[in-house]
Amino acid sequence: MVVRNKKGRVVKIYSYGSEEQQRYEKVLEILFEADRKRLAQLLTKKREKEQRLDEQIEESHKNRFQKIHRRSNKKYNLTQTARILRVHRQTIYYWIKKKWVRSKRDFKGYPVFTVLDIERLIEWKNTLRIDDVQKTRKCT
Repeated sequence: MVVRNKKGRVVKIYSYGSEEQQRYEKVLEILFEADRKRLAQLLTKKREKEQRLDEQIEESHKNRFQKIHRRSNKKYNLTQTARILRVHRQTIYYWIKKKWVRSKRDFKGYPVFTVLDIERLIEWKNTLRIDDVQKTRKCT
């Protein structure tokens, strides 16, 4: 058995089956086992760290979902929504009639909107404005 250093030079030569070769192989087995145990420890620590991070992420997502859920529970009637959007009530009725806007209904059958619905309405209304501006620019 030939033992070499990092540069590839021969350091020691053991004859096959000699006591020195068997001791050297035993030392190598011990080192290999120690490396394997250390690697297992490092992998365990890595998994624990990933689990902690996942739990933290889940907690932050849970908080976000709770906020969104609270926001989606708050309902506004047609008049309140019209004030927020700065349009007339009849305009929103027109949008609903044309099926440009979908609304939920309360127990009396009146249209109601959540905060998320109103945010989508604002985005939709703003895209309409941008489209109108671009059309007028093309015409002139």
